[in-house]
Amino acid sequence: MDANANAHPDVLQKAKVSLRESAIGFYTLWKREMVRYLKDPLDTIAPPILSVVLFMLIFGLALGARLGEVEGVPYIQFMLPGLLLMSVILNSFYNPAYSVFQSRWQGNIFDFLSSPLSYTQMATAIIAAGVCRGLIVGAIVLGAAILLTDLPFVHPPLVVLELLLVSVAFAGFGCVVGLWTKGWDGVNAVSIFLLDPLVMLGGVFYSLEMLEGVPVLEALTRWNPFTYLTGAFRYGVLGTSDVSPEPGLAMSALLALGMLAWAIALFRRGYHLKS
Repeated sequence: MDANANAHPDVLQKAKVSLRESAIGFYTLWKREMVRYLKDPLDTIAPPILSVVLFMLIFGLALGARLGEVEGVPYIQFMLPGLLLMSVILNSFYNPAYSVFQSRWQGNIFDFLSSPLSYTQMATAIIAAGVCRGLIVGAIVLGAAILLTDLPFVHPPLVVLELLLVSVAFAGFGCVVGLWTKGWDGVNAVSIFLLDPLVMLGGVFYSLEMLEGVPVLEALTRWNPFTYLTGAFRYGVLGTSDVSPEPGLAMSALLALGMLAWAIALFRRGYHLKS
C-alpha cells in the first residue's frame, strides 16, 4: 500500500517534467521562427506593409472620392477590411511556406528531427509563428488604416475570431506548401496562381452589387470562398456586408481545422522531411 502511494508522486513528477520539457521545446522552436523574420524586418515585414499602404492611397484616397459610397459607407472604409484581411492571409502563409522549405533545402530541418519534439509540436510551433507574423503585419496595417479613416469595429469578437481562424488556416496551408514544394518557385507559383487570384476576386475592392451585369466576374466572385471570408470580416468591422457573415465564419473554422490537421498529418508521415 505504501509502495503504491509513493509511486503516484513519482508518476506525477515525471509527467510535470515531461510537460515542462515539451513546453520549452515548443517555445524554443516558435522563438526561432519569430527571430528568423523579426531580425530582418526590412525584408520580411516592411514590403507587404508598403504594398497595402499603396493600395490604400491609390484606391482608397485617389479613386475613393470618385466611387462615392459602397453599401452605405465611404469606399475607403469598405475597402480597408478586405485589405487588412488580405495582408494577414498572405503573411501568415508566406512565413511557414518559406521557412519549412528553406529548412529542407539547407538541411537544418534535421535539427528539428533529432530533437525530442514531437511532429505535432514541430508543426504547431511553425504554424504559430506564421500566425504571429500575419497578426503583426495586420496590426501595423490597421494602424495605417486608422490614420486614413474611422473604422467602427461594430462586432469586435467577430473581428478577432475571424483574424485568428484565417491566420491559422493559411499558416497551416503555408506549412503544407513548404513540405510539398521541390523548389523556391513552388511557393511563388501557389501565391501567384492560387492565392492572389482568389484574394483579388474575393470582394476586397468591390461589392457583388457592383458586378451585376458582368457575367464571368460575378460568377467567379460568387463562387469564390474568399468572398465569404472577406464578407464575414467586413461585417465584423463595419456592421454591413453584401454576404451573410455565418458562411464565412464557418468556412474559416473549417479551413483552420483542416489545414492544421493536414500539416500535422504530413509532419507525422515525415512527408519530404528527409528528402
